[in-house]
Amino acid sequence: MTDTASEAGFPAVIPSPATLAELHAVMLRCTRCELFRTRTQVVPGEGDPDARVLFVGEAPGASEDRTGRPFVGASGQLLEAMLALAGLRRAEVFIANVIRSRPPANRAPRAPELRACAGWLVEQIRLVRPEVVVPLGRSALQHFLPAGKISQLQGVPQTMEYQGRALTLYPLLHPSAVLRNPELRPAYAEQFRRLAAL
Repeated sequence: MTDTASEAGFPAVIPSPATLAELHAVMLRCTRCELFRTRTQVVPGEGDPDARVLFVGEAPGASEDRTGRPFVGASGQLLEAMLALAGLRRAEVFIANVIRSRPPANRAPRAPELRACAGWLVEQIRLVRPEVVVPLGRSALQHFLPAGKISQLQGVPQTMEYQGRALTLYPLLHPSAVLRNPELRPAYAEQFRRLAAL
C-alpha cells in the first residue's frame, strides 16, 4: 500500500460504501487536492446518520482543523443557537462542508479543490438521505446550484433533483457573515424558525 500522507491523488475514485463510517475512514486519508499538504487533519462531518436535515458549510477553520469536527468555533456556537430556534439539537442533524481540509489562512476554496471534494458530499447525502439540505453560504449553495446567489436565495426553499432524487434546499447565509454583521441576526433567526416548518 502506498503512503497516502505524501502522495497526491488518493483515492482516485471516491467510493460508494454502505455506511458513513466506511466513507469517512477513506476520507480521512484523502489527498485528492493540494490542501492535504497544509491541513492538520480532515474534517469529514458529523451528526445523526439518519438526519432529516443536513447542513453544508464552506470549509474548516482553525478550530475545526485542530479538532477534526465541523463548526466548533464562533460560527458553530451561533449555528447551535439558531438550531435551538428551529427546535433542533446538533445531535439530531448532520453537519459537513464542501471542502474537508482547511485552506491556508482561511482563504476561499478554489475551483480544483471544490471539484476534488464534491464527491464526498454526494456520498454523504446518498447515505444520510436528508429531507432538507441547508447550504450555508455561497460555496455550499453553488455545489447544488452553480449559478445560485445566496443574496437572492437565502431563506427561500428550492426543490431540485440531486443525484436522481428530489431534494429540498433551504439556502442560508454562513454564520460567519452574521457574526461580521450582527444587524443580520434577527432575519437569520426568523429563517431558522421557518426551517422548523420544512
